[in-house]
Amino acid sequence: MNKDGIVTSHQVKWRMDGAWQTETFLPEDDEAAEIFKAAVEEAGNRWPAGWVKGIGYVSSQEPDESAYRFDNYARRSIENRMAGDYHKRLQIRALENHIFPIFENCDVRSTEHFSKATISAWLNVMRKKKVQYGRGAPYRHMSTGTLRGLLKTLSSILKEAVDADPPLRRRNPCDLVTVPDGVGQDEDYDDAAEFMTPEEIAGLIDCFRRPADQMLVRLTYGTGLRWGEVTALAARHVRITEPGRYEVRVTRAWKRRTPTLFYLGPPKTKAGRRSVEITAGLWQELQDFGLAEQRQDTLIFHDGYGQRIKYGTFYRRWKTAVKRAKAKGVLPEWKNPTFHDLRHSHIAALISDRNSLTYIQRRVGHESIKTTSDRYGHLLDTAHLAALDTLDRILGTGGAPAKTTFAASGLATAAVYVATLAPYFVAFESEDDAERVAERWARDRGGAVRIEKMTEDEWAGKELPGAVRQGAAHRAWIWEMGPVFYTEDGSEVLTVATTAEMRGGWRWDFEETYTDELALQVIGNDDEKGPLVPVRAYGTDEAAVHEAFLAARAVAVQGMNAREELSAVGQ
Repeated sequence: MNKDGIVTSHQVKWRMDGAWQTETFLPEDDEAAEIFKAAVEEAGNRWPAGWVKGIGYVSSQEPDESAYRFDNYARRSIENRMAGDYHKRLQIRALENHIFPIFENCDVRSTEHFSKATISAWLNVMRKKKVQYGRGAPYRHMSTGTLRGLLKTLSSILKEAVDADPPLRRRNPCDLVTVPDGVGQDEDYDDAAEFMTPEEIAGLIDCFRRPADQMLVRLTYGTGLRWGEVTALAARHVRITEPGRYEVRVTRAWKRRTPTLFYLGPPKTKAGRRSVEITAGLWQELQDFGLAEQRQDTLIFHDGYGQRIKYGTFYRRWKTAVKRAKAKGVLPEWKNPTFHDLRHSHIAALISDRNSLTYIQRRVGHESIKTTSDRYGHLLDTAHLAALDTLDRILGTGGAPAKTTFAASGLATAAVYVATLAPYFVAFESEDDAERVAERWARDRGGAVRIEKMTEDEWAGKELPGAVRQGAAHRAWIWEMGPVFYTEDGSEVLTVATTAEMRGGWRWDFEETYTDELALQVIGNDDEKGPLVPVRAYGTDEAAVHEAFLAARAVAVQGMNAREELSAVGQ
């Protein structure tokens, strides 16, 4: 009621598990508010079955089969997973505290109970909720990381319903919802990764007094392994694959059965079982550390008695080293890195040299490239153009390789530098810019590259496309689907089956499929295919490209009558 005595809304308020819950109704919905209040009381001061905050009942019919009620289905899903008992208990606790209060009695099969709208409404409730990050810590709004973790847990359960045989759902609505950076967290709280430069890493390593701690930090930064993975390595996991090539084989990790009981089990995900190549210098350091004399099943890093290193014990030494690094001026006062930030910094170093996200995903053991892109994609726009030997050079384990040289000819005055990147010829004012692009092109695509020095007149006389560039070329990760060809009657013709699948790769701004748009459609005639109508889509956003491609195909199957409309859309 406002100051003029006019009712502006009705609110039902009650306590559930010690926390206040509220639901608001329009001023004309006083009867609905009374009915809802009675439903809350009947449900034992809990949210009524099928009710979603801010939306109302998503279905007038409650699920009849208890096996598909969300709380039962979710508990069974978590219990049947391969994760450790402790991790599964944490997931169940998250469900009970944050997900069951809203979705507990919903039907996992229902597209009304679980939709983009209901999940978005749930996230809006969660982003206003305050939680403690550690015993005795002040209550804060949920961090972005916590919100994403809850969404991931819900998504994994609904994905299981999609993948069931027979399927219980057609699609996972969580795929349609994202948690932007900074959503839900307090302004003075930041749970983002702390990226350290190679120089800061080197300075931090010098601040450890134990050689074993120094070797542990160097190997972790040089491989990007998780704590549970690097401390589970035995001597047999570090090996020579062929002369001059060395790798660390990740086949296991420490798992928590109870808060104090650990065991060796498979890595975090299927993708976590991997081989990580290391430099010759890091291999030699491990030999000097005593790896060659260790028994094959002995832990490389242990507590002094051959047993698992306790993270808490090591972390005290880590914090001491960080404090020393700040006092020496090798680490900024505002940086407070954790051990896991070595992994983040390893990935940042790889991105700084423009390594593809696909390569990074496989190296660090992410199950999905979306994880890699969501967590580290923002670094692509700001990364420095560092040398590929950054890790080896900064760790002091070897010299930088000789700089690649390219053939050069022509006059030294009014020169341009033409990079031959078959089938493209790209001219630059700066030789450094030409070399950077050529080196990265060779790394991404392979094949021979060449840089030729010539005058501007010579370049103009070749009648090759493109002006002389005043800076380096840009590239972006582009998702692409198609081309798929259609006949006059709308029948689909696949020359290569994989063209209808989503694929991604680096594209340079001098290539046809480079764009900074989320998605573009290309629909129209192709001279080489005669009467066939090609359809494809490409852009920077995977979901948008997929949607654009499906929309284009839907129109293309209309056949000859849609040809003019298709051509107009493609312009």
